[in-house]
Amino acid sequence: MISMRKIIFPLGLALLLVMVQAVSYAATVKDPLVDKTPQEIIKDYIKAIGGEEKISSIKTIVLVMEAEIQGMKIEIDTNRDMEGMRLMQQMVVDGNVIQKTVVKDNEGYMSAMGQVKSLSADELETLKTNIYAFPELYYEEMGFTVNKGENATIKGEDAYTIIVTNSAGLESTEYFSVATGLKLKMVADVAGDVEFDEYQEVEGIMFPMKVTISNPMLPVPMETHVVSIQVNEPLDNSLFE
Repeated sequence: MISMRKIIFPLGLALLLVMVQAVSYAATVKDPLVDKTPQEIIKDYIKAIGGEEKISSIKTIVLVMEAEIQGMKIEIDTNRDMEGMRLMQQMVVDGNVIQKTVVKDNEGYMSAMGQVKSLSADELETLKTNIYAFPELYYEEMGFTVNKGENATIKGEDAYTIIVTNSAGLESTEYFSVATGLKLKMVADVAGDVEFDEYQEVEGIMFPMKVTISNPMLPVPMETHVVSIQVNEPLDNSLFE
């Protein structure tokens, strides 16, 4: 059995990287396998999830998810403040916080199992990106490069592939359904393989209610399920201490 101490830090980073990137909307049916640029794929995605105006109006998101690992039920609470550029995520077991990550004022830390770890420059740069509810809208502004990958088949669906490189040089590969524009999967060194399923509408935006993470630090793939989502609710400053 892999100890919780060994998996908490990487698991926390993985969850931070996927909690909001896992947003999409299966609405408009697109022509099959039309040759598209990466920018067109992202534009279609932004339009499908609610449009630029809707996305830009989101200032805060509070997301609560549940998962089970090694027989333990874990609650994952994520608070994002896009206006204040702040982020807080914590994992709770039996009412006790076992891991907490905070990003604010261009600094960040992760605490777990009695240890506190300052985020490295690369980790901080990556997590600052994920303060945004929908970072895809800001890729160009943040200096990301986006390239087209080879078309793929994901869970039986034809998918467009884009390769995203952030300002720290870290890559992720993202797969979007050709038929719906839905984000099906993301692959990244830190997060591992992440699959998105079971979409439902919240405040006019479709969120996946199930996110499955496969990571070398996890003994088995971990399914996370959304319990609640709150959009544009006030956030207490104490959350980010």
